[in-house]
Amino acid sequence: MNLYELAQQHGVVALVFDKIKTNPKEFAPPRDIVLRWLTHAVSLDKQMVEKEAIAAEFAEELAKRDIPTIVLKGLAYASYYPNPYHREYGDLDCFMLDKKEAGDKAVVEIGGEMEEAGYKHSHLHYKGLMIENHRYLTSFDNSKNGIRTEHLLQELITTDLKPIGKTRLLNPGAEFNALFMVKHAQRHFIKEGIRLRHLLDWALFLKVEAQNIDWSRVIPMMCECRILNFANVMTAICKENLGLNIAIEGLGEPCKISDAVLADIMGEQPDPYHENILQKAWRILRRFIRMWRFRTLADENFMRLIWNSIAFSGCFQRKAHL
Repeated sequence: MNLYELAQQHGVVALVFDKIKTNPKEFAPPRDIVLRWLTHAVSLDKQMVEKEAIAAEFAEELAKRDIPTIVLKGLAYASYYPNPYHREYGDLDCFMLDKKEAGDKAVVEIGGEMEEAGYKHSHLHYKGLMIENHRYLTSFDNSKNGIRTEHLLQELITTDLKPIGKTRLLNPGAEFNALFMVKHAQRHFIKEGIRLRHLLDWALFLKVEAQNIDWSRVIPMMCECRILNFANVMTAICKENLGLNIAIEGLGEPCKISDAVLADIMGEQPDPYHENILQKAWRILRRFIRMWRFRTLADENFMRLIWNSIAFSGCFQRKAHL
């Protein structure tokens, strides 16, 4: 796998190209390779600008109905990047507080479509943009720790909301994003793995917001939600490999498992969208193996992880409720 393919896999082509452009002329790649990177970066810029415009229009329509559009993940995290349009994302994740159903109804009124997608969220479609409208912020799967974490995040998300640019889209406060970013990355890492982009999100978020966070409050919250170990590993990797230069007591301490986590992130990961039945069976078996291997970084014990993976899978679709 060459550098371009690796950057594609991790969703960081435009970011890597930003660095390639700064290379001295004598170290510049051949012209055809530069054009390949440039084409991808320009196309990405265009896609992200278009998505943001549609998302802003969607939020404006909802605001007319007194429905807030609080952004989760992608578009919210892009605001921490030097060039927000170089942070790739697919759909728009949002939370409308207690007006989730009103938001579902509103999208149909303004010409979009709505479909249910499990207990956590619905899928809205508006002018080509897919929107995950969250009923819940996390996949808490009816566990005590999951429910406790969900309640805490729902309390935090109402504080310190800020508009994204000049739009009606809202970015949650730094304390919420600190917890939610780690929680989301942790769940994906334990189940199937994460990409380099997740580490960059965390590093750039800390670079911008670390000094604005009361870590004497947030660290105990991380401990309560059982995400502190994973937050520590993510921070240590960012400090050792991504040039993050901050000091937070209780985060970023060197640990033996960091190298294994980084190797896993940078390794090849299965593609669940293009697999036959045998490949799917192997992917599920690998999931259980990685759950055991990285169990010290999980927010539940190993047996609970296995149970949640089966009971709340697409096959069984067990309902969860607070």
